[in-house]
Amino acid sequence: MTEMLIVGALTIDRFTDGSVAPGGSVLHAGLAARSEDTRLVTLTVAGDEPAARDGVARLRELGRLSCQAVPLTTVYRHEERHGERVLVLEARAAPIAADGLGDLGRPDVALIAPIADEVSPSLVDALRAELSPDRVVLLVQGWLRRLVEGEEVLPLPLDALSAEQERVMAQADTIVVSTEDLVEAPEDPFTQAAELRRRAGPEPILVLTLGTEGYLLDDPALDRIIASVPRRIVTGVSANGAGDTFGAGLAINLARGVMPAEAADLATEVVIRMLEARRA
Repeated sequence: MTEMLIVGALTIDRFTDGSVAPGGSVLHAGLAARSEDTRLVTLTVAGDEPAARDGVARLRELGRLSCQAVPLTTVYRHEERHGERVLVLEARAAPIAADGLGDLGRPDVALIAPIADEVSPSLVDALRAELSPDRVVLLVQGWLRRLVEGEEVLPLPLDALSAEQERVMAQADTIVVSTEDLVEAPEDPFTQAAELRRRAGPEPILVLTLGTEGYLLDDPALDRIIASVPRRIVTGVSANGAGDTFGAGLAINLARGVMPAEAADLATEVVIRMLEARRA
């Protein structure tokens, strides 16, 4: 059975209807991993708020968990403006520390998924050195966010990436980023993909997700960028966590030896099944 390590902060999500729920890439990707018959290990950070305790309990149900206790959990308020999701940062957890990593075992794939810059390049270095995962997949949305407590989360340009973040990206096997995270980059998704390639260097597989319009796949082993548009689109339900679900499905299938283009198609199917389950 494939073993995946997911690294990132748990969140508390507040919605316009007044409801509160645990969230974050670790939870959404973890649920996807369970649906794909994957053995899961999670490294996260969270406080002791009721919603955070619920999230920690759910993560324990999904697999082995290492949760670092901090005073506050990262809190995002979800709003909607002109039909698009708007995030407001209400609180921000401390970064994940590189402590006790040796107890996590040696995963087939490490999915590194910062959501509020809580994963440092030095932590990624430590994970590589101590755990030696066969493959590292980066979901870099948390490195491309302007984060000010009490204010709307805004995308940062790729120029905002530090030299250390770019170094870690260049060493990754695969990088997944949403076109929403690159709205500060110029022009169309192909231009965005080209700029991301310039930053990441020649080695990683790059996937730029386009929401309901599919994805762009830039595999260095191929002589072209693949654009894929799904034939099935699920509407009328929240797409919250869809990008994390895609990243998990992609990472799992790559770890199983599936070729990148097929792995991306299978990851799309994982997302569709997740959205269809919400509609049921």
